[in-house]
Amino acid sequence: MTALVIGGTGRIGKFAVEKLTDNGIKTKVFSRSQEKLKQLPNNAVGVTGDLEDINSLSNAFEGVDKLLLITANGETETQRGLNAIKQAKVSNVNKIVFISVKLSKEAMKVPHYASKVPIEDLIKNSGISFTILRPDFYYQNDLLLEKPITLGGLYTMPIGNIGQNRIDTRDVADASVNALLSGEFNGMEIPLYGPKTWTANDIADAYSKSLNREVKYAGDDLNSWAESSKAFMPSWLISALKAGFAKMQAMGSVATDEEIKNSEKIVGHPLRKFEDFVQEVTEKWK
Repeated sequence: MTALVIGGTGRIGKFAVEKLTDNGIKTKVFSRSQEKLKQLPNNAVGVTGDLEDINSLSNAFEGVDKLLLITANGETETQRGLNAIKQAKVSNVNKIVFISVKLSKEAMKVPHYASKVPIEDLIKNSGISFTILRPDFYYQNDLLLEKPITLGGLYTMPIGNIGQNRIDTRDVADASVNALLSGEFNGMEIPLYGPKTWTANDIADAYSKSLNREVKYAGDDLNSWAESSKAFMPSWLISALKAGFAKMQAMGSVATDEEIKNSEKIVGHPLRKFEDFVQEVTEKWK
C-alpha cells in the first residue's frame, strides 16, 4: 500500500505523515517546495510538482493507492483540488480522504469555504471510495497571536462569543489517517469537533490563567481587525478571513454530545483539550 499526502508539510499533513509512516505505510508527500520536503519524517518520500499543472502530477501519483488531500487556501484552490482528483482517477487511486469545512448557506459566503464545494462534488462523482472530514476551528490558529497575547494582553482573533468546539490539528491528522486506512468511514462526511465549547472570552481567560497576567478579548470589530492585518496579509486573504469570522460571530459552532462522540470515534482516542494546548504553547512563549 502506498499513500500520497498532498499538503503533507502543513500543520495537519505533517502529523498525518508521521502517523502513516509510524504504521509502516509507504508514504509519498507532494509539494512544490523541494526545501520543505527536506524536513520529512522517517521514511516518507518527497515528490514535487505543481497542482495548477495537471501534466506535472503523474509521477507523484505513480503506484499510489490512497490519497489524503489537504488543499491550501488561495485563489486557485478549486483548480488545484480538481486537478488532484482527476489525476487520482486516472492513476486508479482507490480511496480519497479530503479535509474540507463545515458547509451551510451562510458558509457559502466565505470564499475559502465555497472553493471546496466543486472539489467535493468531483470526489463524490469520481467512483472512488472517499471520506470527507469537516473540522471545526483549529487550536493551532492561535499560534499566530503570540505577540498580541504576550505583549499586548489581547486575544485578537475576532471569533465572537456564541462558542465553538475547536479541535487540535493533531486530532484531525489522526482522524484522516484512520479514515484513509479503514473502510469503516467510506462514503461518510464527518464533522470533527473538540471536547468543549469555547467563546472568545473563555479563550482569553484561559490565556490569562496560563500566563498569570490579564488577557482580554479585543472584540468583534472586523474592520479594525482587517485594518491591523494589512501589514502581514494579502488583501484576498483578509477578505476571505473577514467573511469567515463574520460567520463565526453570527452562528458559532457548538457541537452536540453525539457529534463529540462521533469525532472521538474516528480520531481513535480521547480528544485533546484546549486547556492543554494553551499550557503547551504558553510554556514555549514564556
